[in-house]
Amino acid sequence: MTYLAVAYFGMLVAIALWTYTVVQRSRRLNQRLEALEVAMSGRFENE
Repeated sequence: MTYLAVAYFGMLVAIALWTYTVVQRSRRLNQRLEALEVAMSGRFENE
């Protein structure tokens, strides 16, 4: 029974870490896209 509890807890921790990394990557990608949009809009306004 103890092994099942430890395995279940480990699974929950693994899912939490995976979710955290996915959210962080999504935020980082969103920031990069926003920076690209700003750079591209500034580039076309100057032409």
